[in-house]
Amino acid sequence: MGARPARIPASHARRGWLRSAARIIALSIAIGLLPGCGATASPSAVPASTRAHVPSATPTSTPADTPASFCDAQDTPIPGAASALANDQLNLPNLTAVKQAWFQMYATMVPACSEITPNPLPVQTKNLTGGQVTDAALATWVQLDSTLWALWEWAGQHAQYDFMRFLLPTGNNVTAFIEQGGKVVDETAACEYPIKVYAMIITADEMSEFTGARISTPGVAYALTWAGPCITEWTSATGQVTDYPIGAGQEYQELEITETKTAPALGDYLEMEASVNSSAGADVASILAESGV
Repeated sequence: MGARPARIPASHARRGWLRSAARIIALSIAIGLLPGCGATASPSAVPASTRAHVPSATPTSTPADTPASFCDAQDTPIPGAASALANDQLNLPNLTAVKQAWFQMYATMVPACSEITPNPLPVQTKNLTGGQVTDAALATWVQLDSTLWALWEWAGQHAQYDFMRFLLPTGNNVTAFIEQGGKVVDETAACEYPIKVYAMIITADEMSEFTGARISTPGVAYALTWAGPCITEWTSATGQVTDYPIGAGQEYQELEITETKTAPALGDYLEMEASVNSSAGADVASILAESGV
């Protein structure tokens, strides 16, 4: 999967950077640790990035144009965006509405529509929240999650590390790897999109643990499963290629915590608050096992 947000140290609530299933308070839970598509852990040698832009206030409404209109026939660079972001300059004059919308999310180009249009696999869903999340809300979340991974895949292939941090403010190894000149590609949709999504309740303590104490209320966590065979390919700035596969007959699980937000170019989208897998600790492993995902 276009390099799943890499996990953060377990002490900070896993999904800070890799991928590894509340009350819906407009908040979903994603805890993932592995790179690429929730396939395998990303290179441990990649240091976490220390620089992170702080997004400006998120728009509360979308423009008359539909989000689908906020993309181009091909990837289109935004003039001056890269140097502006490098110097923490968050305003650029004379941009078109489309380019401005993407620059506000710290992207240096407008993506091709074909690259950010989700093409997910059939997904099995289960609502284990006891009614705290409706089936319709779960279906909507699954759609938004598919868009998230399509965006993440595009960003991982086009050096869009600042945009990745817009989607995952805490950052992770994937973002750091991309910032250092790397490229992460899911070679098939099987690595990019999950085949199972189960919604379940987690406690306030679990929420606090998984999000590094940034969120400390009960919530809804989403347990996800990716199935092999598939390969996520990491190519470093020096050209070294490392493959992270999920073998035939094997699965990879991860727990995700998200918040639904709105931006002009995307409409509603998921911001990843945490994403962890069972390697993050016994609590995550127990929740994933309990979910049955």
